[in-house]
Amino acid sequence: MKWTYSIKNKLTASGALFLLCILVLFSNYIDRTHTENVKNAISTLYEDRLIAEEFILKMTSGFYQIKEEINSDSNDINKISKVNNLLAEIESVSDAYQKTKFTAVETKKAEELLIILKELKSNHHNIQNKLEFSKKALVILNELSAIQLAESKKIMDHAEKLYLSGKTSSQFVFVIIVIILIVLQALVFTSKSLISNTKYPNLN
Repeated sequence: MKWTYSIKNKLTASGALFLLCILVLFSNYIDRTHTENVKNAISTLYEDRLIAEEFILKMTSGFYQIKEEINSDSNDINKISKVNNLLAEIESVSDAYQKTKFTAVETKKAEELLIILKELKSNHHNIQNKLEFSKKALVILNELSAIQLAESKKIMDHAEKLYLSGKTSSQFVFVIIVIILIVLQALVFTSKSLISNTKYPNLN
């Protein structure tokens, strides 16, 4: 009945090889999926957070310039002219900022900022009112900047979890592959022993 044992070994070996191929393909799929997820997380960090933070910094700088201009010794006519020019630049940056991805909290703050910009552009406010609205805008921009930092940290934590998850999965698949290879090696040695016994039967 050694031939039945040989067939059983061959079937086991074939099954092990098939499982090995599946595991290799699965491992490759997991690696590609996790790599893509990490790339998407980094892309989100750049496109929706770092770029947004750059817009916030530009607007913050513009409002500080408005404050400096209002507090300068220039006459009110010159002040209003320069402030309006700065507001036009801030509004342009704000338009670009509005196109970035917002959380619910960011949406609310961004809407508040738009209201202040509209108030600042109004000709019904004197120069002192423009100063007060600029201060309010700076408070909102500071809050938006803090949100960017918090969201960026969340994205980085998520990317780290994805990396660790992918690493753990790869290690697990690697261990399974090693076990299958050991099983295959054992089957090879068993087959060799069986062939040796068949060729040289005991004549005693």
